[in-house]
Amino acid sequence: MEMKNILKTLRKTQKISQYELAKKLGIGQATICQWERGLAKPSSDALIALSKFYAVSADFLLGINDDMHGSELGEEYQELIGRYDNLTREQKRLIIDIMKQMKDL
Repeated sequence: MEMKNILKTLRKTQKISQYELAKKLGIGQATICQWERGLAKPSSDALIALSKFYAVSADFLLGINDDMHGSELGEEYQELIGRYDNLTREQKRLIIDIMKQMKDL
């Protein structure tokens, strides 16, 4: 799949507008539009920001690898993400807080 289609599909899957995504990334909406129309490509910094925002590998965004999380991610990670996706907003917030506390140990 082409990068422009990947970017548009990811954004629509997240149910956010180009404006909302642009605001979250600190760029203009026109830039998002250009990426999704294939008129421009994200810079390396933008690619990193997109990868982090969507929690996918840069290879996936570039259309190099069909595996969203990259082949280096194991079964434990995929199980963790699958379980996290099924939590309520409050449960997700609690998990994030716990992880922050664990990082500080």
